[in-house]
Amino acid sequence: MKNYIFLLIFSWIVINTVSAQWSIGARVGGSVGVDLKHYPATGDLQIEVISAFNLDENIDAVSVTLLGEKFGALSNDGNLGAFLGAGVTSVFADDFLFGVNGIAGFDWRIRRIGFQVDWMPTFIFINDSYFSPINAAFTLRWLLSGRLLK
Repeated sequence: MKNYIFLLIFSWIVINTVSAQWSIGARVGGSVGVDLKHYPATGDLQIEVISAFNLDENIDAVSVTLLGEKFGALSNDGNLGAFLGAGVTSVFADDFLFGVNGIAGFDWRIRRIGFQVDWMPTFIFINDSYFSPINAAFTLRWLLSGRLLK
């Protein structure tokens, strides 16, 4: 049964990845770093990974964030939209910190260039207890080879 579940999950990931668009870019604002985003063929649930240096003086370290985002189109072609999501953040400071975060923003794609403006508050609760509300940022991405979004 475990092999069946593993095969089902692996197949879903492969099929979703083949029919998806990936993008990579820079994030600048409350954190500065690299951003990788996965646009699935359906356009509904996006996955975003951010590796960045957080500029909040209470965190002040490198973090890795994994987010799931629900996308809602604001234009007929689906290239302009708003998203809302949540995820987890690992902070690699003197002590390892871990927390949850939310994200809300707008995403706009013009051919192979993507723009994003968002706000990503973070609540750290492992090895510290701290709320970081200042992480608003602008992200500029390049859509990697593959299908162009409609």
